[in-house]
Amino acid sequence: MKTGELVKNIRTAKGIKAKTVYDNLLSRSMYYKYESGLVETTADTFLHILDRLNVESSEFDLLFRQVMQQQSRFHYNEYRNDLLQSFHDGNFTEVRTLEKKLERGYEETQLLRFYNLKLVATAMKKKLGHNNESVLAERKEITHYLLRSKHWGHYEYGLLSDAIFMFDSTSAEKLLQNHEWLEANGEQDQILEDLKIKTLCGAILLFMKANKKEHTAYYYNLLTKLNVGHNNIYARSSKRFFKGLKTIYDGDYEQGIKIISETFSLYQKLGLDDLYHEHVEILQELLSTQLQKKETRRRRKA
Repeated sequence: MKTGELVKNIRTAKGIKAKTVYDNLLSRSMYYKYESGLVETTADTFLHILDRLNVESSEFDLLFRQVMQQQSRFHYNEYRNDLLQSFHDGNFTEVRTLEKKLERGYEETQLLRFYNLKLVATAMKKKLGHNNESVLAERKEITHYLLRSKHWGHYEYGLLSDAIFMFDSTSAEKLLQNHEWLEANGEQDQILEDLKIKTLCGAILLFMKANKKEHTAYYYNLLTKLNVGHNNIYARSSKRFFKGLKTIYDGDYEQGIKIISETFSLYQKLGLDDLYHEHVEILQELLSTQLQKKETRRRRKA
C-alpha cells in the first residue's frame, strides 16, 4: 500500500472532503493519482496533508505498519497454501512462479517468513525438476533458523512440516535430537497440538523409510506421550493411524491393517476426506518402500 491510498482511507473514514485536504497543495488530477497510489508527494506536502486530516505522523506510521502487516500476512498465507498444493500436484511451473512472488514479497517487507518460504519453494522446484539438484543449501538455512530458535511456536513447527521433504533421516535427527516436544503448556492450543503431531509424524515416517528402528521407536514413543484435547479429531486420528503404521513396521501386518482400516472408516463417517487421502498416500509410500527393501534382500540372497 502506498501512503496516498491510506490517506484516502483515513480521509473518507473521517468524512473529510478532498478539497479540504488538498486545496493549494495538489491539483485535482494530482491528488487523484496520489490517492490511487500512482504517485507519491513531497515530505512537506505530506505533513500538511496529515495536519489537515488531524493525524499525527506517529499515528500515521502506526496505521501504515498495521495495514502492511495485515496485507503481507494475507499474501503469505495465500502463497503458502498455493505452494503446498502445487508441490503436491507436481506443478513445476506454478512452484517456480510462487518462488518469484515470495522473493518479491521478501524484498518488499523484509519479513523472514517470506524468505524461509522462498527457500522451501526453491527446494520444491529442485525436487520437481529433471536435473536432480541438491537441496542441501536450502536445508542448511532452514536448519540454522530452527536451531537458533529456542522456543518453537506455530510458525516453527509449520515451517519444519512444510520443509520435511528436504530432510533425510540423518539431518532430521541432528535437528531434533535436543528438541523438547513435551513442554509444559498451561493452556490448550489445538493449532499447536496439530502442528506438533504433523511434524512428529513426518519425522517418524523418515525414520521408518530409512529403517532406523531405534529412532522410530523413540519418536513414536514421543508421539504417544503428546497430550491432545479430547475434541481434537485431527491429532487423535493421526496418532491412531500411526499406531497402525508402526504395527505394520514392526512386522504385524494383519493387525496394523486392521487398525488403519478402522481409522479410515472413522474418517469416512466424519467426512475427513483430506486426512483420509493424506494418510492413504503415506500408507502406500511406506508399503512401497518395504516392498522395495524386501525385493533388494531377495536379490542379494539369490
